[in-house]
Amino acid sequence: MALQDDSGVLNSSRVVPLDGGINFRDLGGYVSRDGRHVKWGKLFRCGHLAELSDEDLVSLRALGIHRVHDFRREEEQRRMPSREFSAQTTADYQISIGSMSRFWDILLAGKLTALSSHELVVNSYRDCIEEVIPAYTRFMRGIVDNDRGGSLFHCAAGKDRTGMAAALILGALDVPRETIVEDYLLTLEHFDSENLLRLVEQHLRDADVEHWQRDWLTPYCSVHRENIEAFLDALDRHYGSIGNYLQSALGFSADDCASMRAQFLTD
Repeated sequence: MALQDDSGVLNSSRVVPLDGGINFRDLGGYVSRDGRHVKWGKLFRCGHLAELSDEDLVSLRALGIHRVHDFRREEEQRRMPSREFSAQTTADYQISIGSMSRFWDILLAGKLTALSSHELVVNSYRDCIEEVIPAYTRFMRGIVDNDRGGSLFHCAAGKDRTGMAAALILGALDVPRETIVEDYLLTLEHFDSENLLRLVEQHLRDADVEHWQRDWLTPYCSVHRENIEAFLDALDRHYGSIGNYLQSALGFSADDCASMRAQFLTD
């Protein structure tokens, strides 16, 4: 969150301090290849918005967030409805990571291990690049079209669907790959994976699953470098680069990227 002191100097902290914020971070401050910086207070990523306090709603309105993009499926939205704060919300993306159903199938068949669970998650990042094209096409257009206010995008935990969306935004802004990976890995510092583990275990009990080991669940409740690298590697392998994916798959042209950089990078 960028705060301005009396001298007009910006003092930046990536985490937005909210009572009910879930992995709530500002993408500002990252350096593009040409030395410009991503503007603070324009692009925000997070988990669900169901636990925001009344004070949080006031803070978000003060940040000037005009657009919210909710990647969660309908059942997730019903289970944990977002608190509204006068921003326009797009909530029909319905993004699903492809291997989750296989996770349940393998678990119920008694064949899940820590290694196979990890591989399922990594493969879901690698294999989803075609599946997510319709959703991320509209999302990227929504980001570049919101030239007057801030944009907030989120899923349930703010790590998988949100992490890939952040990678596409930072890629469009010509931020280096290693910085994209580092932003993804910040979830390790700012998300309570232990709480998510407890929630998943409760879901298993509710489904009358009798046996599991915690290390089978950890890949779904945290983040790993291999995840985001699998996504980026798949873009490189099938499209040549993240830029080519934006242009060829998402219809996000060179002019669109130029407009986005003019909008979100410092002069």
